[in-house]
Amino acid sequence: MLIKPFLSDIALSFKGFLKTTNCWSLIFAVAVLLVNSFFINQNNYKYSKNEFNRGFGGPISSSVASVVSAGAVVGSVVIPSHNSEFNSKVFVSLGDSAVIGYSSPVTNLTPARNGLKKYKVKSGDTLSSIAAQFSIDLETIRSANPGLRSAINPGDNLIILPVIGISYEIKIGDSLELIAARYNITAEAIRKYNPDYQALFDSPGEIVILPYAKGKSNYLSSSKNLPDLKTYFALPARGWNWGELHEYNAVDIADSCGKSIYASAEGVAIEESSDGFWNSGYGNFVLMEHPNGTKTRYAHTLKNLVRVGDYISQGAEISLIGNTGNSHGPSGCHLHFEVIGAKNPFAVK
Repeated sequence: MLIKPFLSDIALSFKGFLKTTNCWSLIFAVAVLLVNSFFINQNNYKYSKNEFNRGFGGPISSSVASVVSAGAVVGSVVIPSHNSEFNSKVFVSLGDSAVIGYSSPVTNLTPARNGLKKYKVKSGDTLSSIAAQFSIDLETIRSANPGLRSAINPGDNLIILPVIGISYEIKIGDSLELIAARYNITAEAIRKYNPDYQALFDSPGEIVILPYAKGKSNYLSSSKNLPDLKTYFALPARGWNWGELHEYNAVDIADSCGKSIYASAEGVAIEESSDGFWNSGYGNFVLMEHPNGTKTRYAHTLKNLVRVGDYISQGAEISLIGNTGNSHGPSGCHLHFEVIGAKNPFAVK
């Protein structure tokens, strides 16, 4: 019985409150809050939509936007998601490049010259994982990075080819057809991966990409067609002969820098360089021509003791072992001994 008078008193009080200024101020404040809440939600919705279709540096493709809006995890670029269905950050990547429209790259890959790329090793990388990432093989990575060891460290820079094969440094006398034949690949393949091949072949020291070529096996196979002159050539140095046939039908003979190099056969010095220049990787060298038309080259020398035009007897001292040019090894001191026009008699591997 007491409830009805109580409710009646509340109703009379509310009617009185509606007639006051405080009541209408409260109603106005609540209305303002509701309107603001509506517009904030609308803006958040627009921001969420735009964020999936725009990177920090510009628009991205609709296909990428659909991946992001789905909340896929395929890379390492962080784009915050406001999608109510995915209340976490979304990660997007387009392989080995930057997300389209983004100003910052998503990998450690940068362009190098002549179609090559430079890759900075990240934590957790291995040679095998890098090869798989770029669809090449381990031999391709090793051939493009002389002296590379199996252990790599974060921050190391590697040259990456766009295709399985090798990088080759142009030397004097090289031509497109000659290199294609030597490496048993087509001239068209070389043109495809070297758009500026004409300028490159005219510039000794430039690098060309030889797709699908092998580094050393072709030297061995091509040497089989050369004449075997048996004992015509004498060992040009007394150091350790590695005996492994490599570029331009040559072997390396290692010894201390300053040890003597001897003429492998009698002949005339037709080229000589002792200025410490790169010389397509040869460094200092002596090139001799022999009476039977063959030639021998003695490269990476410290000092040459003959000059162009000198006639030299077999076994005469012509230069000293050094490590100039593109030389490798613990000390770098060795002789690159090359035979042109005949088999190299000191190749045993």
